[in-house]
Amino acid sequence: MEEKELEKRLLELEKKVEEQSYYADMVAIQNLQSRYIFYMENGNIAGVWDDLYTHKDPDVRVEIMDSGAYKGQEHVKRVWYTMAKKMDENGDMIDPIVHKMSNTSSSEANILLTLLLMTPLIEVSDDHTHAWGQWHLFGPHTNKVWDPEAGEKKDTAFWICGKYDNEFVKEDGEWKFQKIRPICWIRSPFDKGWLKVPDCRRTPSPYLPWDEEPRVTSWNPDKKFDTLQYGPLPHAHIVHKL
Repeated sequence: MEEKELEKRLLELEKKVEEQSYYADMVAIQNLQSRYIFYMENGNIAGVWDDLYTHKDPDVRVEIMDSGAYKGQEHVKRVWYTMAKKMDENGDMIDPIVHKMSNTSSSEANILLTLLLMTPLIEVSDDHTHAWGQWHLFGPHTNKVWDPEAGEKKDTAFWICGKYDNEFVKEDGEWKFQKIRPICWIRSPFDKGWLKVPDCRRTPSPYLPWDEEPRVTSWNPDKKFDTLQYGPLPHAHIVHKL
């Protein structure tokens, strides 16, 4: 085989290896995101920090819907530990046997948390060390929320719809979360719909003060169309060119 032909074959093989590496990263990131959903639905809230986040990168962040943003290793860890009732509101460790989520309207609420992920869009950096991903979010929920007709909080079945806008970093050869931000557009009682009640609750802040004030991105039929509530455009992030 001639030298030029060998060089051509080598370039083709290198491109295939690069493609396979890129797709392997995408699958790993998809699995990480799905593992996060599994943890949330099963109440392993502290495990999100313990198992799924980078513990080396200082530029970590979490912003859960309209609860405010928290940045840095200690603050982000405290968010997940407080939500898991592993820390109290002062940041002190408490009995790890307690398994109750604090980030809810009431400790007596009947909780149903179902999170369905759809339309993944994942971009990986050229050096395969950082990535960004968006997923649409939809699912049936149950919680104690304010009912204006009854004038009290009631166990309410409602639909939730929005999007995840997350960033990832590869740590010791394994993909980890760097930044998590679920964006919420509607939280609507199933029997009333989002035209009548587009948003029936707010997400409580795990602890105060936050590092950045809450951003409310809920859709409202009387509000002008705002593209910013749908998260940043894909081209605003890193793009891997095959």
